[in-house]
Amino acid sequence: MIKCPQDAGGSLGEEKVMRLLRSKKKWTAATIGVAMIGMLATVALGSPGSGITTTNFVTANFDHTVHLNSDQVKFQTKDFTDVRIQRLVFAPGSYSGWHHHPGMVLVTVESGAVTLWKSDCSSTTYGPGLPDGAVFAEGGDDPVQATSTDGATNYVVLVAPNANPPVFRIEDDPPPCAE
Repeated sequence: MIKCPQDAGGSLGEEKVMRLLRSKKKWTAATIGVAMIGMLATVALGSPGSGITTTNFVTANFDHTVHLNSDQVKFQTKDFTDVRIQRLVFAPGSYSGWHHHPGMVLVTVESGAVTLWKSDCSSTTYGPGLPDGAVFAEGGDDPVQATSTDGATNYVVLVAPNANPPVFRIEDDPPPCAE
């Protein structure tokens, strides 16, 4: 216990400690509140999509590192990772909104066509029978957006660094060329 000169109403030291603790709690609560508002504002400033129905089939973890190198295909993780498999159904005229993925994503277009727009506003269209094929990969911090004029069905494998809860997509503002 802190020893301080006594006051008629009790220990001056105890009062100072209690005031200090109340003050710290208020500052901590205020700091957390500001951080939450900033995080929500960042998400709100992103570019949400429209017209896409997502079905998550499974989310699981590699609880160990993986090093595979077989038949000219290499897959490696450096730490624990989260894995999700999902179906994305694009309605005609739909778009994903600008975003990026931590880790990597493999997308297979089962039917229809999907156009992947990069941050420099160049694009490539993927789908069965199209010149660029029906499979593409995403990853890195550069934002992308997927669109579909006539609709499409995609199957997606996402592999991301382990997080709780898992984070597979981060919303981004449109790049300057898209505004």
